[in-house]
This record gives sequence, structure tokens and C-alpha cells, in this order.
Amino acid sequence: MFEKIAFAGASLIIILLLPPLLDGIARKIKAILQSRQGPPLLQTYYDISTLLSMEPILPTDRLGFIVAPYAAFAAALSAGLVLPFGNFIPVAFTGDIFVFLYVLAIFSISMMMAGFLVNNTYANAGANREMMIILSVEPILGVALGIFALKTHTLSISGIPMNLTITPSVILAFIFLAYSIYVECAFIPFDVAEAETEILEGPFVEYSGRLLGIFKWAMLIKRVVLIWLFVSFIVLPIMKNIVDITSLYGAVATLITQLVMLVVFYATSAVIEATTARMKITPIIKQNTIIFVAGLIALAIASLGL
Repeated sequence: MFEKIAFAGASLIIILLLPPLLDGIARKIKAILQSRQGPPLLQTYYDISTLLSMEPILPTDRLGFIVAPYAAFAAALSAGLVLPFGNFIPVAFTGDIFVFLYVLAIFSISMMMAGFLVNNTYANAGANREMMIILSVEPILGVALGIFALKTHTLSISGIPMNLTITPSVILAFIFLAYSIYVECAFIPFDVAEAETEILEGPFVEYSGRLLGIFKWAMLIKRVVLIWLFVSFIVLPIMKNIVDITSLYGAVATLITQLVMLVVFYATSAVIEATTARMKITPIIKQNTIIFVAGLIALAIASLGL
């Protein structure tokens, strides 16, 4: 019982409290690469806490505008609760992979609501871009997860990494998964929906105070959750051959390895952001379409047993 409580606490800390710290580390890495001093590591905590303490100024009385940040936050948190943390899964059931995709879609819908429910050109443009990106990248994520499910004969997120074997189609699935997660996280060059210097953060432009703070926090949680999915699919198949994951020692070692991989992936994303220019929406859609077609070919290869 104590072990479950400890892992439950660790999973909540990772989902809720770690994302602002990782964002602070990423901001520091980008500053160093761009020869700037950059903000303190805890600056994101300060920003979010300040926003949460402020009353928002509402540009509209539409209920959806107010509900959108809370829906996005709940969706990001719910997605994190079905992921494995060591050998602990807060909420595990057969077919939870569909729930994961569903709640991610709710997050994107919340962002689109935020942009479409106000009379603001920048907000509308950001919502339109978010919609186009999601419609083009979600199928790639779905194909990648479909390959994993096909090769492991399970629809459980925790069951997939425990039954993975390396084949050509699985390697391709990892590539598609990494790409789709990077795009879903809205890292540069794919942050066209917010694009601070172009459309003033798009869907968030009319938000302020507590509502903006919740949205920002939810976005950071979503990034960590998506990356955690990727690192879990890498770490768990390796660790199960090294240690007994069901034991306390093996579970802790697995969790620590997941955390290390999370930081490495996040730091790598920061390096890419610091050295890459933002793409335009049309090339992104074309690129996603090409990758999706390649994903369908990989799915066909997987169905042949390769």
C-alpha cells in the first residue's frame, strides 16, 4: 500500500509540478545557445503563479470561453493518468489507448474554442491553424499507435511496451511517434498556432489572469504527458530485460530512467527550437500529409508481419 501511495504521489508530481521546471530548463538552454543570460530556472513557476493570482478580464460572456482552459487542463491531466510510471499506472484498463487519443483531442478542441469564441483576428487565425495542424498530425499519431497495437495485440498503453519486439515496422512506428509528439507539443518550428511574434499567441491572445495561467499550465502538462508516452515505450521494453519491474527496486529504477529520458528529450527539443525557424502553416500541412502516407505504408508492412 505504501509503495502505491508513493508512486501515486510521484506520478502527480511529474504530471502537475515538473512541467514548469522542464520549461525553465528549456528556456535556459535556448538562452545559452543564443548567447543570452535567460530567465531563472524557476521563472515559469513565477509566471504561472502570478497569472493564477490575477482576476481575468473577459472579452466575451460566452461560457465556452471560460470553460475552455479548465477543459484543456482536465484533458491534459486525464491523458497523464493512463500512462505507466515505473510499474504503477494511476488509471489502467483495456482500450485506454483510445481514451488517451480522445482526451488529447479535447485539449485541441478547447484551444479552438478559445480562438473561435472571440471577435479577434489573431485568435481566429490561431484557432484555424490549430485545427489544420491537429487534423494533419493526429492521423500520424494514430497510425504509430496502431502499428504498436497491431504488433503487440493489445490496446493497453501499459501493455504495449511490455510486449514490444523490434521489427522494421516498429522502428518506423517509433519515428512516426517521435515526429507526431514533437508536432503535438507545438515546439518550434511547429508552434504556428500560438506564434507569439506573428499572431500574438493566437487562441490565447484574449486570455488574461487566472484563465491564461491555467491554459499555459495545461499546455506544459500536455507536453510532458506526450513525451512521457514516448519515453515509456522506449524505457519499459529495455528495463524489463534488465530488472524485475514488478519489484520495488526495478520499479524505482524504471521510473528514474523514464525521468532521465524525459529531460533528455525535452532538452533536445530546446536545442531544436533554438536553432530552427518557424515554418509556415502550408508547408507543415504538406509535410504531415506526406508522413501520414508513409505511415500508412508502414502500417501495411506491419500487417504483413514485418
